Amino acid sequence: MKASELVHSAQRGDAEAFGELMKACQEKCYRIAYSYVKNREDALDVVGESVCKAYVNLRTLKNPEYFNTWLIRIVINEAVNHVNKSRRVARTASVNRAPVQQDVTQAIEAIDLHEAMHCLNQNQKTVIILKYFEDLPLTQIADIMQRPVGTVKTYLHGALQALRLEVKEVIP
Repeated sequence: MKASELVHSAQRGDAEAFGELMKACQEKCYRIAYSYVKNREDALDVVGESVCKAYVNLRTLKNPEYFNTWLIRIVINEAVNHVNKSRRVARTASVNRAPVQQDVTQAIEAIDLHEAMHCLNQNQKTVIILKYFEDLPLTQIADIMQRPVGTVKTYLHGALQALRLEVKEVIP
């Protein structure tokens, strides 16, 4: 069954169709959530909340072709909300940053990049995550962010400039 047919079935109340849709994009949702919260448990919480919201609000989706874009937007919003809530609460536990790469050099570079991303504003961070971690084209990023492509390009340019400056300070 095509994704749009699964969306139509899920909108009519077919829980199995919704489950198939979620299986198809669960890894992508987790990676996006993890990119924001940098913690396995929190990323799973974000994905869980996102799936609940998607299930409850699935009937409001007008164009089934945009299901993935719609779901990614929900995940991003949930992740941002989670980060904002955790900033308000003083956290005493240390953040887990277990890199996926085996090579120590790559792990250090990955941590440096994640550390450098703290200097970005929310829009810039979203563009970097979707463009370079999820390999999405700018047009789809613009759809997800509900911004014109030119604005997304501006966010990307500003983010890359800020990252260059940040990395330059860390690695002289």
